[in-house]
Parts: sequence; C-alpha cells; structure tokens
Amino acid sequence: MTNRIDPFTRTPGIAGEAYIDNKVADEIIANFTSDISSKYVYKITGLRGSGKSVEYGKVIRTLKADEKWLVYPLSAAGDVVKTLISKLSMESFIDSKSKVTEVSSSVSASGDAFFISGKGDVSIGKKESDNEHFYSDEATLSKMIAAANKKKYKVLVAVDDISKTPEMVKLLSMIGSMILEGMQIYLLVTGLSENIEEFSSEKNLTFFKRADSIEIKALNKYDITAMYQKLLKVDALEAKKIEEETKGYAYAYQVLGSLYFGKAKEETIDDLIPEYERILFRDSYDLVWKSLSKGEKEVIRCICRSKDGKAENIKNLMKNKSTYPVYRSRLLNKHIVDDEERGYLKIRLPRFERFVEIWGNE
Repeated sequence: MTNRIDPFTRTPGIAGEAYIDNKVADEIIANFTSDISSKYVYKITGLRGSGKSVEYGKVIRTLKADEKWLVYPLSAAGDVVKTLISKLSMESFIDSKSKVTEVSSSVSASGDAFFISGKGDVSIGKKESDNEHFYSDEATLSKMIAAANKKKYKVLVAVDDISKTPEMVKLLSMIGSMILEGMQIYLLVTGLSENIEEFSSEKNLTFFKRADSIEIKALNKYDITAMYQKLLKVDALEAKKIEEETKGYAYAYQVLGSLYFGKAKEETIDDLIPEYERILFRDSYDLVWKSLSKGEKEVIRCICRSKDGKAENIKNLMKNKSTYPVYRSRLLNKHIVDDEERGYLKIRLPRFERFVEIWGNE
C-alpha cells in the first residue's frame, strides 16, 4: 500500500505543494533583476504566520539559481557584518587570505613574529595579515563587494525576521553607503512592522526607512478553495466550508488543510476544530498576545465583547475611550485587525475571539 503524503506543511518558510502564489516574490525578483529598476531594498511585513518567510525563501532560491547573483542569507542574531565578510571571503575571486612568509634567520624580526625552538637553526616566521590589521570592517566589505561587481556579480544580502541590534544597524548603514556609491548590492528583509519601524530612529538609515515595504495580506478565498478542492479531493462546497475557517490566514490554511488531509473518513470539519484551535493558540496566538500592550489587549477584548466590531460600541466598552484612536492605529499597523468596513474593526485571525475568551485575561 502506498503511503499518502501530506501536501500541507507547518515548516516556516516552506509552503510546498500547497503554495498559493500572491506575486510578492515575483515583484521583488522582477525589480532586482531589471536593468532599468532603481529598487535596491525591499521589506516584507505582515502578521506572524502570514507567509513572509515563504516569499523571502522564493526570492532567495530563485536568485541563487541565477549565475549572475551572489546571495547571502544572514541570521538576524550575531555579528552580521563579520559573517557577511566571512561568506564573501570564501569566494574564489576574493583575495583576502592572510599571507605567511617564512624566513630562516638567527636574528629577530620586527612585526608579528613567532619562534619555534628545536634542534638546528631557529626559524622565524613573519606573519602578514593586512586585512586584519589595516582595514576596517567597512573598508573590507566595500572592497569585496566592488570585487564581486567587477566580476559582473550582483550581491543580495537577506535577513529573515529582522530586529534592531547594534550589529544590524551597522550592517544596514554600510549597505546604504555602498548603494549610494553605485555598487550593485541589494537588501531583502522580512519582519513584523513594529520591529522594522524600530530602525526609523537611526538618522543614517533614511534609505531603509523609505525603501519599498510590501505587506503580506490574507490569501484569496477563491485560491484557498480551489487548492483545497485539488489537494483534499473534495467538492467546491466542502472546500468553501473549510476555507471559511481560515479567514485567509496562511498558517491556518496549512494547519487546517493538514488536519483535514489526515482525518478519519467519518470525521467532519467540526471534529477538527479543537485540535485546530490548540495548534493555532500554542504556535501563533500565544506569541501574538504576549507582544501586545495592555491598551492594545483592552481594545481586542472590547472588539470581541462588542460582537459586531462597531467602533462606537468598542469605545463605549473601554475604560478610557479617548485612547481608542492610538490603539486602533497600533493594531492596524500590526495587521491584527482591519478597518475595511468604515466605522468597524474586525479581527483578522480565525478563532482568535475564542483564544481571547479563554486566555485573554492572562
């Protein structure tokens, strides 16, 4: 008997067979590879689990396969400048290796020297390490990028789930300087809007603040329905019923698709909801909730209690209704609510009202 392979996945950055193309990666690739585009930086933002890393991964894999590109994904943690220099130094055309010259002599030598004692003559080694001793990290990196460009390579630096650290500020500042010099170095990052906005206070990162930002929005309901029909082998009405439980949230789409794929024949969509909620609450909503301020949490609770999400009803439930505009703006920026219907706020996440009902007072 052939094993059935689940086409859905919960692995970050991977969408697999269930991938629904929202054209975000295609837009970035088209601009980066165009000879007439002047876009060198893209920021992909969106809610946790919205699919930012999937689009990021598609750009990385596509450009890595292009022989005209050198692509360097970096971890958001650690010394990103030194890591980038190390990765570049591994390229065959980069001449940044330390040179060691050995001389035999019975007299001392100036500079960095070491002595090896033993039988016979004393050997004195003079170690030359120009890059380490005379060049700053910025000068070294700039020289390497220039060498790559001279070899007709474009260079992409990429960071998934970026956050502000002194090392990251240093790297972005260097990249901005090289872009101004006319070098072909490109930058792609993903992150929560609030994390990306933290860089705005840095005066020398204006280029990053003004760079194109693309928000990953909800998946199209017709695309989800069609994909469920195809992968789950169900009719359109059943696929639509499953889709309605996801609200277009990419992580929910994958989780519920996987649960439905593995369900027992006699089980219905209703039988899957408890496990669906457990996974969403544990893996996504717990982090979302912990990231909110007290005021933001109050507005969310009031949205849930209002039932219809009407702004006036939400305000009337708040302790201090004058703070509503501030927290409304913050929640919109974090992509947790939407105001597509004038005068209303709606929560974008499926079953989030249930999460708030159970865990919202913690």
